[in-house]
Amino acid sequence: MLSCSDLYKISAWLVTCLNQPNLPFGGMNMIFAGDFAQLPPVIGGENSALYSPASGMYAIGKKSQDAALGKAVWHQVTTVVILRQNMRQSTQSDNDNKLCTALSNMRYRACTSDDIAFLNKRVCGSSMSAPDITSPMYRNVSIITGLNIYKDAYNRIGSDRFSQETNQELVNFYSEDTIAETAMVRKHVKQKKVTALSPQIQIELWNAYPSTNNKHISGKLSLCKGLPVIIWLNSATELGITKGQEATVYVWKESTGSHGQKILETLFVKLISPPSAICIPGLPENVVPLLRTSSSITCILQDDTKININHSQVEVMPNFAMTDYCSQGKTWPVNPVDLNNCHSHQSYYTVLSRSASCDGTLILPDFTDRNKVAFDPKKIQGMCSGHLHQEFRELELLDHITTLLYEKQLPNSVYGDTRYTLIESFQATFDKEFVPDSVETSIKWSRSDPLDAVD
Repeated sequence: MLSCSDLYKISAWLVTCLNQPNLPFGGMNMIFAGDFAQLPPVIGGENSALYSPASGMYAIGKKSQDAALGKAVWHQVTTVVILRQNMRQSTQSDNDNKLCTALSNMRYRACTSDDIAFLNKRVCGSSMSAPDITSPMYRNVSIITGLNIYKDAYNRIGSDRFSQETNQELVNFYSEDTIAETAMVRKHVKQKKVTALSPQIQIELWNAYPSTNNKHISGKLSLCKGLPVIIWLNSATELGITKGQEATVYVWKESTGSHGQKILETLFVKLISPPSAICIPGLPENVVPLLRTSSSITCILQDDTKININHSQVEVMPNFAMTDYCSQGKTWPVNPVDLNNCHSHQSYYTVLSRSASCDGTLILPDFTDRNKVAFDPKKIQGMCSGHLHQEFRELELLDHITTLLYEKQLPNSVYGDTRYTLIESFQATFDKEFVPDSVETSIKWSRSDPLDAVD
């Protein structure tokens, strides 16, 4: 999801490019596609989301001013079309319908006791008929979890298991690291200049999880042929080499680094279900090369010291697990999820809605204590935050207004160039208690719980 600041930056760049300073986005027509029921922006969370009233409330600095302008631009978007047909869960068994109902309620944090009972039946090992993570269908399938540290641990365990099952040895390829020119080490409030990496620090950087640096690039890649990987860099979209694209290791070209360590020069991977077939002369279909790249990253050492380095490595990682943020936009027929580290109903909804069917959905239990519940029902029951609740309501009404306009049934008395002027005009013409038939029960408004267009 875009933050208010990001939306303003997009508008500002288009204004500059088109030389139209008085028009949002420089007068260019814009289409925004997304789902507020999924995760808020990574930086700032719900406080930086487009529906947050805190955005720009105290615009005393450039960042908060950008957020205020972004929020103002967002409220000039008045044409809304809500796509209601479920295109992901294509099958229509009784359990698939129950999954769709649970997900629909989960969007608004309004799951019923029936939804909770149904989800409990998808917990691994909860009954004889429950899904089993040891089943072949879940082999080498990426587990979705809520924390990077758990994702990294799953990937290491998965890589070891894969190499054993395929009778291969994992080959370790290390990064080539140097101190950045402006490198400073920060520990609490103390700073000191670093001129070279000691052998001890270098080994620590190689053995650290990818999540201990700000760009999540591996210091050590442990690979073997056929290993599932995920590309971590937008390199060549026309060749399918994009961040988040899944692949398997095909072959590699290696060399020796400055410390005598093995380093990758080129990694050849075979793309899994690319948008179109990729044919590079001299290579099999869908096999593409990934080159070693150099990035400036900030690493956190074991003593919480932060150090800036130039890091040279092929930007891929094993694909036995991914975070809820990384899973957005994907659809899988087989979808094992770990809800123990998912912190909100939006996270629950994001990871569970990746499923193409109920039969492929599996919820992992807490293997450290089987008496613990696999997920917290309180996170998906009650009601979503008031700001998100209000955004859902306003978008529903704007969707209805857009439908009337398209069908040429909107009275001339309904007009407005911003969200709230349009909603107020509609409510003045119709009635403040009017609710479109398509609105879900959990977000319907009434005389006792009105929809007030308050900026």
